[in-house]
Amino acid sequence: MNQSFFHEAARLNNEGVTALVEGDEDTSIKLLMSTVRMMKQYIASPDQAAALASSSSQQASSCFRSFSTVEVTHAECDEHIFFRQAIMIPSDGDDTTKLDLHVYSAAVIFNLALAHHIQGSKNSRNKAHKLYATIMKLLDERVGHMQSALLLKLACINNMAHIRFESGEFDRVQDGLGELSALLKTTDEVLLEGAEVQGLLMSVLLFKKPKVAAAA
Repeated sequence: MNQSFFHEAARLNNEGVTALVEGDEDTSIKLLMSTVRMMKQYIASPDQAAALASSSSQQASSCFRSFSTVEVTHAECDEHIFFRQAIMIPSDGDDTTKLDLHVYSAAVIFNLALAHHIQGSKNSRNKAHKLYATIMKLLDERVGHMQSALLLKLACINNMAHIRFESGEFDRVQDGLGELSALLKTTDEVLLEGAEVQGLLMSVLLFKKPKVAAAA
């Protein structure tokens, strides 16, 4: 892997996360969009695309052991808490595999989605929802054995349910249950044992259509 590329991508992502934590969503979005463009161009290059396709047989990865997260404490939360942990990427990518790079890209997109989500406007939440959905497609069966991919998918399912609830799309709130069911069918049970995974599973289950009192 081109180490200068990875170091620059990690730097931009982490600066974007720092801006988000400090409450500067606009700067965060600009930095994270630049990172996404960098990674997209790199992964799409012929050499990297071929390497990624041939790496589907990998059974282990260092990814997520080296991830660290930081909570965006100024993000407004209601009774339905969304996952508001932004993801920092280590600048040392010496042992990073092609599948790691795939998940790192999804992590950057997640940070970008989170920045839009926190902005809170209808347009921003729509952008966030689309980005979360993009991550679900990006993390396909090639990374199904990685806990990092599972956590990102669960965070996306949770946050999409939160956006639907906050947007009043109550008939779609429990779409998350279907998404969760589909994910669990293809997930190694061992990956479901972690406390963070269990917490996200329970969070998704809490989103329900509000009960409407009967008319007098």
